[in-house]
Amino acid sequence: MKIGLVYKDENTKAKKLAFEITTYLKQKSVEVLTEKNLNGSDYVISLGGDGTLINKACKFSSLAVPFIGINTGNLGFLTAAEGDEWKEAATKLINGNLIVSERIALEAKVVGRSDIFQAVNEYTIKSQFRVADLEIKVNRREFLKVYGDGVIVATQSGSTAYSLSAGGPIVEGELDCILVTPVNPIGLPIPSAVLSPSNEVEVKILRGEDIYLVVDGQTSLRLKAGDIVEVKQSQARVKLGYFDKNHFFKSLNAKFGLSKRRVV
Repeated sequence: MKIGLVYKDENTKAKKLAFEITTYLKQKSVEVLTEKNLNGSDYVISLGGDGTLINKACKFSSLAVPFIGINTGNLGFLTAAEGDEWKEAATKLINGNLIVSERIALEAKVVGRSDIFQAVNEYTIKSQFRVADLEIKVNRREFLKVYGDGVIVATQSGSTAYSLSAGGPIVEGELDCILVTPVNPIGLPIPSAVLSPSNEVEVKILRGEDIYLVVDGQTSLRLKAGDIVEVKQSQARVKLGYFDKNHFFKSLNAKFGLSKRRVV
């Protein structure tokens, strides 16, 4: 068996944990591969938070193997285990006790530019300081206009990230979809929309001087009035590994405490 191990170099906690996990796996006759060459991996363990997991899973999606997140960050909603549970997680992985959740990814480009950006969670088109005036189309047809801070175009994986903070719905990971969630629109609230992943979403910048396209909270690109961002489902799919079929619901309660909330 070959298991890849990835993390951010600047994460000292993850680097220390990587040494412990590598030592343990080698004792179990498992070959450990690093990010320099993950080819041939049966699984890949990501050390860090959700940001690291989605970044690495998207970057190496062509491997078509499950990525298992072990949380050493602040929020690990998508990760499969906490840092102090690493040995139990590694043992289950060696024994093949894994449930694979396959998720869609999105790709976006700015019309007239060559770069294509892939995202597992979301794209945010947002003004830094001033109000953004955006026109949104679905399959070339008028859909809505947002006059406010911006808009989020997310997958189901991103439903519990920035989209949730902006008032979007919680979507189970097995339900492929595209979410369109306005961010602080001026006037009456605009509900988040849940769309089929077969749709293509266009966001046109009508007005705005300090607007950026932010990809999974990592990469940003400055936009200008007249720019059109096209978003559609990517051909790549991301595989995330878990050890419990009820992981999604357990994470909801562990991270957000939904079962203990009372509506009065």
